[in-house]
Amino acid sequence: MNEWLLDYMCPDSEDSDKIKISKFVNAWVEKCDKVVIRRTCQFTSKFYHHMKKFGWDIDFKKRFTKLDHLLFRNSDKTIIVEEFDIKKLPKEIEEKTPLDDKYLIELAYSSRDKTIVTTDQRLKKKLHDDVDLKIYLLEEFLGGYLS
Repeated sequence: MNEWLLDYMCPDSEDSDKIKISKFVNAWVEKCDKVVIRRTCQFTSKFYHHMKKFGWDIDFKKRFTKLDHLLFRNSDKTIIVEEFDIKKLPKEIEEKTPLDDKYLIELAYSSRDKTIVTTDQRLKKKLHDDVDLKIYLLEEFLGGYLS
């Protein structure tokens, strides 16, 4: 799971982004899909940072409490990968991977599906020729996932 999910749920995000994420979470709950998160990474740090920062907003707190349950307390919806299960990236991939996205690419390489959904066009462009990864921009992913 990537940080866009958290950012789009914040009180200061665009209403259209909140609607997109709400539709995604509802579809994810209805389907038998699982997401993969790394126990220790920028995503989990940002999750708890947002909980503290925006906890005053009742709607946000409801959304994040639901997300907290789905991500960290429901093994039917989420696979949590421990640090010792993270695989080393192939050298050519590691060299192309931006440092701030390394955790995400390592996680993808350590999971069975190897799918990444991102809002980062630069990341997709840098790794587009990697046959092991399936990288989707958020809009293209949601177009198929929500239909």
